Amino acid sequence: MSDQKDFFNQAKAQMEKWQSEMQKLQKQAMESGQEHMKTQLEALNAQRKEAEKQLETMANANSAAMKDMQAGVDKAWKEMEKSMESARKRFE
Repeated sequence: MSDQKDFFNQAKAQMEKWQSEMQKLQKQAMESGQEHMKTQLEALNAQRKEAEKQLETMANANSAAMKDMQAGVDKAWKEMEKSMESARKRFE
């Protein structure tokens, strides 16, 4: 049970980190006149919200269902990190 709790605590912390980073990127885009980044950041935020929904669904599942869902969450996590890295690179 503590492994599950640790997983959700880490996931929550990562979601908060991504949210904070997206807000910084959005502010940076507006300040530098990169309006075209707004669309990418909106898509990124939608992706983060979807990952958050999956995590919430997983949190409410029983242990067996959680294990089945973990592969999907891991995939969403990797896609989110890839998208965040892409957004970061556009501001370098």
